Amino acid sequence: MLNQFKSSIDRALSGMNNWKDLRLQWSEGRFPLKASGLRGPWAAAVLSKLADLTGGPLLVVTSDETEAQALASDIHLFSDNVLHFPWWGTMLYRGVSPQAAIFGRRATVLAEIAAGERKIVVTSIRAALGLLPPPETIRASLTMLKAGGRIDPVEIEEKLQRQGYIRVPRVSVPGEFALRGEVLDVAPLGETEAVRIVFAWDEIEEIRRFDPMTQASSGTVDHVTLHPLREVVWEPERVSALQASLPDEGFEEVLEALSTGRDWRGEELFYPLAFDKPATLQDYLAGKSVSVFLDSERLQIAETNMLKEYAELHGSAVESGMAVPEPPRLTVGLEDFIDSRKRRLEAFHLHKEGESGGYDLPSEPGRSFFGNITFMKEEFESLVLEGFEIFVFAESESQSQRIEYLLRDIPGVTVGPAALSSGFILAEEKVLVVQENEIFGRRKKQAASVKRAKSAVIESFVDLDPGDLVVHVNYGIGRFLGIKRIKAAGAERDYITLEYGNEETIFIPIEQVNLIQRYIGQEGRQPRLDRIGGPSWEKKKARVRQSVADLADRLVKLYARRQMARGYSFPSDDDFQISFEAAFPWEETGDQLTAIEDVKKDMESPRPMDRLVCGDVGYGKTEIAMRAAFKAVMGGRQVAYLCPTTILAEQHHESFTERFKRFPVTVGMLSRFVQPAERKRVLSGLNEGEIDVVIGTHRILSKDVKFRNIGLLIIDEEQRFGVKDKERLKELKASIDCLTLSATPIPRTLHMSLVKIRDMSLLKTAPSNRQPIETFIQEFDAETVARAIRRETERGGQVFYLHNRVESLERIQMYLRELVPEVFVETAHGQMSSRQLEDIMHRFVHGSFQVLVSTTIIENGIDIPNVNTIIIDRADMYGISQLYQLRGR
Repeated sequence: MLNQFKSSIDRALSGMNNWKDLRLQWSEGRFPLKASGLRGPWAAAVLSKLADLTGGPLLVVTSDETEAQALASDIHLFSDNVLHFPWWGTMLYRGVSPQAAIFGRRATVLAEIAAGERKIVVTSIRAALGLLPPPETIRASLTMLKAGGRIDPVEIEEKLQRQGYIRVPRVSVPGEFALRGEVLDVAPLGETEAVRIVFAWDEIEEIRRFDPMTQASSGTVDHVTLHPLREVVWEPERVSALQASLPDEGFEEVLEALSTGRDWRGEELFYPLAFDKPATLQDYLAGKSVSVFLDSERLQIAETNMLKEYAELHGSAVESGMAVPEPPRLTVGLEDFIDSRKRRLEAFHLHKEGESGGYDLPSEPGRSFFGNITFMKEEFESLVLEGFEIFVFAESESQSQRIEYLLRDIPGVTVGPAALSSGFILAEEKVLVVQENEIFGRRKKQAASVKRAKSAVIESFVDLDPGDLVVHVNYGIGRFLGIKRIKAAGAERDYITLEYGNEETIFIPIEQVNLIQRYIGQEGRQPRLDRIGGPSWEKKKARVRQSVADLADRLVKLYARRQMARGYSFPSDDDFQISFEAAFPWEETGDQLTAIEDVKKDMESPRPMDRLVCGDVGYGKTEIAMRAAFKAVMGGRQVAYLCPTTILAEQHHESFTERFKRFPVTVGMLSRFVQPAERKRVLSGLNEGEIDVVIGTHRILSKDVKFRNIGLLIIDEEQRFGVKDKERLKELKASIDCLTLSATPIPRTLHMSLVKIRDMSLLKTAPSNRQPIETFIQEFDAETVARAIRRETERGGQVFYLHNRVESLERIQMYLRELVPEVFVETAHGQMSSRQLEDIMHRFVHGSFQVLVSTTIIENGIDIPNVNTIIIDRADMYGISQLYQLRGR
């Protein structure tokens, strides 16, 4: 599909006389040039073609960071040689966290273009106008390692430590390196994979890329270039240069932090001051490079607003006592930046009448259909008759298949997966490009999720540390001591050294590594080492064999009973189901798609479903439940969705209502939030079959709730319900399909799933762009609490403060108001009336106040994306399951 799309773009361009003239001028180097009509993916297509004619890199400057990210993604469809040089991602003078990955992403881009890589570099005006270290400084800091080349382990270890890397026994996160024997592992900041350099003496034998979490290799490479973790390495000469450029007073704390090597927030502000002549991004693109300034009118407006903002932020910083450089020392002016590069193309949004010397390459914005599939089909049929080529881009393979199914009756429409930011129309060339968001009227994330799978086997003994427990098939539980090279019978071999009971040691040839596995046992409990030749290991194996036989016997009987049971067989997916799933506003992970298929297969089977979907908070369990509920309703059956809390029921009711509003599905709710009149209407509707889906708390399990034709029961966090509730659940589950969702299932439920008494689907893959959760455990400190609240609220976010004692909530509220008087603080707990609690949560969701002091009512399922910080008071008073749920909020 993508090749067909590129061919159509080539055909369209070949018919434009302006394109032919622009290409000729560009090829002959007759700069500067002007053009109009370039926007979005159309601009990406044109720029990728121009980049092929350029003898050097191409720099593209946009008016804001979001546009730069989208354009870089669009260009990636046409060229693999594209880089996005990002802005710091925060307001100037607020400082970037020392652990932020943005340092690595910027350093990676600067390293690649400084090394002479021919790339298309896309950036925003903020990043483009920021002053940078000179390119020769970046080039001098690079370390090139090649297979077959030389390496000095001592020298490279010292260099990596100077450049900010931390030496560890085993790399797991970016910014670490491990040197063990003749193996060097490095995890560069800003990259998803680490590199493993295997060498013998001083010669590099192999370079591999691998996943630092699983240690699984993804392939070999010929060479790798290592760069510092930051643009500036604060070596003595850099500190001296900075000190010389600063006033004599006010910057003592900054210089003290640099001289002691301490990480500190805001160091990026002083990078340009550490050089006599700081550079701009254009200085990295010498030679035959070309700069492109997209939408020049907006660039000028953006610079004016940016300088005004910088001046205000600098004034606020100085008033608060901060020692920071002035804005002119950190940036260069847009006019000077443009004029310094003769080899440039200035692109304007619209072609100005009467203006000569510009090349108009017009396109129109894409069509929007707002979820009206019937209208879209009619439009497509009409355009195909007019001779249009129509391309529909979906953001995943599964979404592409759904849309293709919906448009299966319309010839001349090509559907395929690709992350395009928006659609466009080339009216004269008869090309229509549609992005799936324009079909369903909502926005989706761009980046695809990274699939990760845990590995249980030892792929390399580099993965083990001396002292780790292992299990040998023949000898039992022992302790790994390391690998020794032993000379025997005139030949040297590597042997795995294992320690067993009574301090006995055996040596296993490295070729027999397949007989050894890492020991996985009960957490916090150290097992006794087996004795070589002793009976303990044989007895353990005999007991396991008997247990397996007993379990197999019970499972055979259980499965026989389950096969005898008969339930309702739901029909296969129809157009309604495909359309409903296509309207999902995010890209599904691979695990989600697998779980959805498992659930559908169970529902279409005549055997009653009893499936557990287990996944971390935010991994997409609710969407699986929605699709199952929709399938059940389309099959003519009612659905009950059981939630552990009233707030969660309220939130799920809103979510279901929003997703189902374009379809003939009626959603009701039962909880103490519901008024008597509404409750009576819902009960009557369930009994008469007028309510298709009911969402609620254990109120659903009351005897006065009678369903006309229930077919599916969905249970959210089953472990949160009491014994009586579970007995009622057993009655309901006897002959209908049941889907259980949980992030932390109780051991019995998990055990039943693991031994296949209940079916289980696992969600192990994080959604797109999900950031890792940072967890800090420390003693209560007022200053730390205040700093955490202020840092979150300054970026426009909100905070949960968890205090699980209702009687002292108001006292904590007053304490926080005194501690951070500039923020608004409210309280919420389960003893409030439904109206009070609903009002509080509604105002919090809509940003009326910044800090919510609450009990554990927020534990289950509450989804407020703007809350990115949670402070848990007396965390030692909670269980592991509760803390895990709360951490996932």
